[in-house]
Amino acid sequence: MSVRAAVLSAGMLLAISFWGLAVYTDGAMAGKVPTDGYGISAGAIASVN
Repeated sequence: MSVRAAVLSAGMLLAISFWGLAVYTDGAMAGKVPTDGYGISAGAIASVN
């Protein structure tokens, strides 16, 4: 693998990680409970246990 491809791949993974972090941070600041991709929230799981 070339150095350019490795740098671009690492940059893309970092950008995706920051985007995901921004989505969860925005929801947390709005007072929402984080949900996973299936719509299951941490609050729903906590109430079952």
